[in-house]
Amino acid sequence: MIWIIGGTSDANKIAKLLVEQGKKVLVSTTTSYGSELAQLNDVLVIQQKLSTNDMRLLIKEHAVEQVIDASHPFATEVSTSAIKVCADEKVKYIRYERPSYTCENARYYQSYDEMIAHLQQTEGNILLTIGSKNIGLFKDFATGRIIARVLPVVDSIELCEKAGLSAHQIIATKGIMTKETNMALMKEYNIKHLVTKESGEAGGMKEKVDAAHELTVDVHVLGRPKIEYPVVINYIETLLH
Repeated sequence: MIWIIGGTSDANKIAKLLVEQGKKVLVSTTTSYGSELAQLNDVLVIQQKLSTNDMRLLIKEHAVEQVIDASHPFATEVSTSAIKVCADEKVKYIRYERPSYTCENARYYQSYDEMIAHLQQTEGNILLTIGSKNIGLFKDFATGRIIARVLPVVDSIELCEKAGLSAHQIIATKGIMTKETNMALMKEYNIKHLVTKESGEAGGMKEKVDAAHELTVDVHVLGRPKIEYPVVINYIETLLH
């Protein structure tokens, strides 16, 4: 069995290609949205936030011989745990790291604290496209300045409400949009600052940034966390050989 740590479009592409090669595949995700995306014929899908002990049990129960970590570039906790468990259980670990997308005319940061300190010196509406997990870090901004674009699931909406956002400050929609749709949203909400993560072109980053540049919206990017992966592959085709 090959276990793919999923929740991304990359993971689903990898699963589909492996199944076509006749491989037995298990995909794990942490959200119902990720589970829906991962529904493929002949693929076992597990929706659960896995502890290190859960990972060990999963490996033994399903006789996992290889782990492909195709989780989001910012899902550091799951990657760190998987690396340790695979080393302990003598299971082959491969990190699929989607290629980076570097934007020109953007300000990069290595932490949310650094980013927030800068944004607090600016004016104008801020569009957050960083998921819902860290929305609460922006709760001290002036009322109404923050607009959060999150997935249309209950957990995401609840985190936005907990951070003090009103209904008109929440855009609940799918993760990847066209440049034109991004532009329409930025115009509608009079956005002056786009906050995003270095999620790569596969994560819809290019469409967001291109829209922002066309509208002269300032772009603020959280750089990827640094993790020492034992094996890293950047192209899906490499996994299939």
